[in-house]
Amino acid sequence: MWFCEKTPQCRGIDIPKARAKSDTAYDAVLKLLYSYALVPGQHLRDNELASKLNIGRTPVREALIRLAAEGKIISLPQRGYFTRPLTEWALLDLYAVVRDILSSAIGRARHQSPLRTATCNELDPAELALRAERIFREIAEAASNCEMCKIVDNFCFCTHPLRMEITASKLSLSFGKSLAKLAVAMSHLGNATGVVESALMSHLSLEQSAVSSIVQDMNARRLTLFP
Repeated sequence: MWFCEKTPQCRGIDIPKARAKSDTAYDAVLKLLYSYALVPGQHLRDNELASKLNIGRTPVREALIRLAAEGKIISLPQRGYFTRPLTEWALLDLYAVVRDILSSAIGRARHQSPLRTATCNELDPAELALRAERIFREIAEAASNCEMCKIVDNFCFCTHPLRMEITASKLSLSFGKSLAKLAVAMSHLGNATGVVESALMSHLSLEQSAVSSIVQDMNARRLTLFP
């Protein structure tokens, strides 16, 4: 069963926690995966990852097993582990699911202090993508529901390559403007749910509208080859 590390905080409990080597390896591999995000189908070899991260192979293997169980990477029998392929139907399914999840989360959200970060026009493309993902996660966390957090976290990870492509394309300006409106609307989270939901759905529609062209473009660049 999936367990959210933020469960105690969601319930107002502050518990110091010692991190195991497997947790450290998991965080390190997950962070490294973001650099692989634009190459779907990348083979993840535990010996190469262990060498690159200066971590033992056993914790790295445990991290890969955990990532595969969470659906963030693919495990192929006798082949090993691979970054997820980027396919149109899978991305559209993810957006359909997360719309319902985030809409429900907004209705259950408790009021929280809004994000205090740089304005969207001060962010580079990579930071823009991460800012959007941070807002999605903030909405889920505000609902204090671990299952929602799990689904949204997986959505952010699996759609990160798409978001990186959008923010590096001619759609970047539209993305930034839409994200700025959503960031402003977030100040109403827990109070005026309609304002937040309208801005969120508008932004998700912008991202979703780019799915087909982005996937086709990446296929044309032969980055979505998958064994």
